[in-house]
Amino acid sequence: MSEQAKTDAKVQKPSAHFDEPHEVVVDSSLSNAQKIRALGTLEQDARQIAEASSEGMGGERNKLHDVLVAKEMLALPPVAAAYNTVLLDLRSREERDPAIGTHAQLRQAIATLETVIASFEGPSVPAADATAKPGGGTGIPET
Repeated sequence: MSEQAKTDAKVQKPSAHFDEPHEVVVDSSLSNAQKIRALGTLEQDARQIAEASSEGMGGERNKLHDVLVAKEMLALPPVAAAYNTVLLDLRSREERDPAIGTHAQLRQAIATLETVIASFEGPSVPAADATAKPGGGTGIPET
């Protein structure tokens, strides 16, 4: 498969190539426009899953919040996007990694990064769960 075909496949069927929406943002093989299209597809999929869940169908994890955060990340300046990407990746790994020792290390890394981010003005990056802070934004200063 050619590189162009691989790139096209990532844009057309992003869920087959990316486990988490923020992975689209950091994929260097995609242009910004391609990332926007891929995230648009993921958003449509997530909205369909949310609708099916509200009708009692499904049980699949809905990633709509994660997709919307990833879309916001594309608008962030590079430094702010980097902080946000690392924090989202650490949180994702924490959810997926069952190893107790690794879980503790990930939790410590997340706490440390949250402290660094909190040293800037504004609220910290919202968590992908109910513990998200009110107010929404990333809280990462634009540089």
